[in-house]
Amino acid sequence: MNSNGYYRSFSMALAMSLLVGSLFAGARPLSAASPPYTPHFAALKSDEVHVRKGPGRKYDILWTYRSLGLPLEVTAKHEHWRRVRDSTGAEGWVYFRLLSALRMGLISPWKKQKITISLFKKANTASATVVRLEPGVKVLIKSCRGAWCFVSVDAFKGWIEQAKLWGVYPGEIFE
Repeated sequence: MNSNGYYRSFSMALAMSLLVGSLFAGARPLSAASPPYTPHFAALKSDEVHVRKGPGRKYDILWTYRSLGLPLEVTAKHEHWRRVRDSTGAEGWVYFRLLSALRMGLISPWKKQKITISLFKKANTASATVVRLEPGVKVLIKSCRGAWCFVSVDAFKGWIEQAKLWGVYPGEIFE
């Protein structure tokens, strides 16, 4: 390679390193205070899922979920394993392929008394009631507008107050 080619290659390499360096210049490094993983909700893809003490098959099974579509909050990941939390606060590790991105929710699972929660035709409490649901009923969450979410269960579709639904974050918006 002649000296002209050498300088051209060196100049290109220097330009690329400056460009790449500038892209990361504003990036904040990860620290113990900022977790590298953003929690989100997922649903069980199977009607039988083992929850383990740690991220791998070598860890003991703590319990087994037997509820297809059960919503879980994914709070961490390690390789192919996800740490999950259910509506009761119980936590453990699940293999990632047993989870779906489908948004499912539970109607007021924290309520223990015999009450019903209204699913409304429109996103307001003055609207007609489509159906009344008991706490713990699983619903498919189709969208959320912050204070209200549009859900379906069996043949029924309607709006529910977001605060009465487990499986979305307060004020969360999505279509």
